[in-house]
Amino acid sequence: MFVRNLMITALAATIWAGLGLHPASKASAVEPSSGLIADGAGKALRMWYSEPAPDSDAGWVNRSIPMGNGYMGINVFGGTGTERIQITENSLYDSEEGSGLRRGGLNNFAEVYLDFGHDNTSDYERELSLNEGVSRVKYTQAGVEYSREYFTSYPDKVMAIRLNASKPGTLSFTLRPTIPFMDKGKSGSVVATEDTITLAGVMNHYNVKFEGQFKVIPTGGTMTADNSNSQGTITVADADSAVILIAVGTNYPFDSQVFLTTKAADKLAGFPGPHAKVSGYLAAAAAKSYEELLANHHADYTELYDRVSFDLGAAEPAIPTNKLVDAYPAGGSSRYLEELAFQFGRYLLICSSREGTLPPHLQGIWNVYKRPPWAAQYLHDTNVQMALAPAFSANMPELFESYVGYFNTFVPRQRLYATQYIKQYNPAQLDASGDNGWSGPFWSNPYNVPGKTRVAGFGTGAWIAQMFWDYYDYTRDESVLADKAYPVMYGQANFVSRFVKDVDGVLLADPSSSPEQKLRDTVGTTFDQQMFYENHHNTLTAAEILGRSDRRLATFKTQLPLLDPIQIGKSGQIKEFRQEQYYDDIGDPAHRHASMLLGLYPGQLINDTTPAWLDAAKVSLTKRTNKTKIGWARAERIAMWARVHDGAEAYSYYKALLGGNYMHNLFNDHRGGQLFQADANYGATAGVVEMLLQSQDHVVAPLTAIPAAWSEGSYRGLLARGNFEVSAQWAGGHASRLEVLSKSGGALDLRYPNIAQAVIKTSDGQKVDFVAKGSDQVRIESSQGKTYVVTDIPVGIPVAAPSNLKFNKGGGSDPIELSWTGSPDAASYNLYRAVGNAPDYELVASDITDTDFVYQAPDLKQIDQMTLKVTAVRSDERESDEGATVIWLLP
Repeated sequence: MFVRNLMITALAATIWAGLGLHPASKASAVEPSSGLIADGAGKALRMWYSEPAPDSDAGWVNRSIPMGNGYMGINVFGGTGTERIQITENSLYDSEEGSGLRRGGLNNFAEVYLDFGHDNTSDYERELSLNEGVSRVKYTQAGVEYSREYFTSYPDKVMAIRLNASKPGTLSFTLRPTIPFMDKGKSGSVVATEDTITLAGVMNHYNVKFEGQFKVIPTGGTMTADNSNSQGTITVADADSAVILIAVGTNYPFDSQVFLTTKAADKLAGFPGPHAKVSGYLAAAAAKSYEELLANHHADYTELYDRVSFDLGAAEPAIPTNKLVDAYPAGGSSRYLEELAFQFGRYLLICSSREGTLPPHLQGIWNVYKRPPWAAQYLHDTNVQMALAPAFSANMPELFESYVGYFNTFVPRQRLYATQYIKQYNPAQLDASGDNGWSGPFWSNPYNVPGKTRVAGFGTGAWIAQMFWDYYDYTRDESVLADKAYPVMYGQANFVSRFVKDVDGVLLADPSSSPEQKLRDTVGTTFDQQMFYENHHNTLTAAEILGRSDRRLATFKTQLPLLDPIQIGKSGQIKEFRQEQYYDDIGDPAHRHASMLLGLYPGQLINDTTPAWLDAAKVSLTKRTNKTKIGWARAERIAMWARVHDGAEAYSYYKALLGGNYMHNLFNDHRGGQLFQADANYGATAGVVEMLLQSQDHVVAPLTAIPAAWSEGSYRGLLARGNFEVSAQWAGGHASRLEVLSKSGGALDLRYPNIAQAVIKTSDGQKVDFVAKGSDQVRIESSQGKTYVVTDIPVGIPVAAPSNLKFNKGGGSDPIELSWTGSPDAASYNLYRAVGNAPDYELVASDITDTDFVYQAPDLKQIDQMTLKVTAVRSDERESDEGATVIWLLP
């Protein structure tokens, strides 16, 4: 078996000084008094600007500061003459009529204005502190320093704004909430009464009743409510300070009636309006002081955010974030932007994915438009999964609960579809009582899950189920597995087991489509087959853990080896379509989707125990090219290249994403224009995690794909499968310290070059017994709550791989005459083969001392295709990480 040794190259330090840094603010990994990386504080990270965002849609998408608490999405502009605060509520949906990018859907909830009349200001600065989840504005006008502080609180379900002036009696403003896009489809009113403005109305298509309340609490001065011109306002004059509280809501419930009712206008029939709910939110918040509200927000937010830090040694630049972003493509900025973008993805997920609220959609939780891009839908062929990926690996698994609630609401509709599809495509397998599982949707929104589309195959359902498996696998919470994950996985496997058909001895999806490729309604695309296989496997594993004996489990077990998830093509690639021979036979060879590689990422099918598939995945990635300019595709490739242990390529996609897609407020512009799509923001964070830590084969592998540019740094608190919390510190490209907190106990398999020769102790200094598997992997029987510390790891010197493996004669010759370019480190070479679609290599020759070889085997005439691979072996018997491969085809 070919074993990947995962040596990390010793690298020279290449930390950029950046442009005009504050010497005093330089931050790097600081050794805490406990000596544990995991006990250290994360460095201060913030976005800041020296001017307000322009008051325009372009200013919204490129310069406004996003905030949110799941109940609402907020964009703050930071104006001085007039502040603009735009509010999104994810259930405020209109008809999806139209086509293309702007076709109805999510609607802008409210545009809120604070009129100050400050038009001669100086010393302006606004910021978003990622560490606090708080935004601030400050400036000077006529000798008075004015400041504003904003936060969106999940526990108190409100937005809070505090306004201050440095001199008593100098704060004056008018609050003007407005309802945007009112027409025949949307109506409403804004009414001021004493200290509160109520914005309320109806979105007609689904009869969505919406309401926002804005309460003003001044200190000093006077306050006047006015309703002239049918526009409610509140004016505060000559105050010392003020607090504004905002609560919003609709009559949307998490109830399956919404999806089971076909007539749009009846979907919300019988559900109470939002007034009592919104009034309750506001009254409860107003009963607390601003300091109490801020403390509640801080405790909730930091409990999530502070779990993870990522430090490349960068100092905060003296230039504002917009200039930092502009400087990045030319290589002039520090590593600060790379740290910032990583944590910004975590920040956005905390803002947009909270239990009891709708999950993040294509634009997360932010939308300024009447007709948002792609209707602000949920797309289940990458976008939803990418949005939620950081919840697990970036150590915020409870944020997946937003999708759990949404899924449980729409799945009754999917059960009806499942019965319909089995009756249509494989009626012999129909359960007449309706026990046919549930089918996966392609797209959905808060009100509608349409039926089958040719754009993607039924593998979307298994991909959804995989997220539920990940929820368990990263937390190892058996109540999550039993109550939330297993029913979803089993129901999906039930549907698939009835849907697949026997085709030449294997079980294939028919019809089948690879997401968004032009060939549609074919048979057995790799997308469907891989996803089906992953879910069957995970369902059987879960059943064994839970001791279940459900009646379809025996069928799943019989079917599993027949689902045929991987086929290797004549280019050495993982095929996307079964009828594909060479890589570019079918479809767009540079397509934005790389759906044939989902078993590599985010799946677990292709990993270090399947090295032949890993090599084929690298072929597919290489041939997919780096020409895509689409943000989410770049983000996905970060993770995919990391999974094949190529940190340089993974980093190149991260750089391309930051330099080519990130706008001044770090929103992803999707494809090089101001077209916001949030999934790349989330996906970039998940991709960077894969560079720093992997565990897809249930082996905890830190620093798996570190690029040369990140020669030193640290991270804290990333989550591996098995519920292991991992921290690491490295310099010169080599780990100086690894820490693993075992949160659930159990076997800890830990992989890093030369780890078997390292010092491994508990955090209290006790020596740890372990079993070595070669020099690079150990197993520790961990105890729940204990932290295992690895130090004094000998530096590993990698073995240079051979290259340019080729046939001296035609590729189908017998015997096979091979030659290659040698490795300067090689004492000898090993030759391997993987026949057909085999996941692993078998060793066929060793101790080869020349750079040519004649390979003979009695079964060559029975083999249609195989991959040959040569690796270098050093005198210390260490083998090269990589090797040279060539495809042999029977003539």
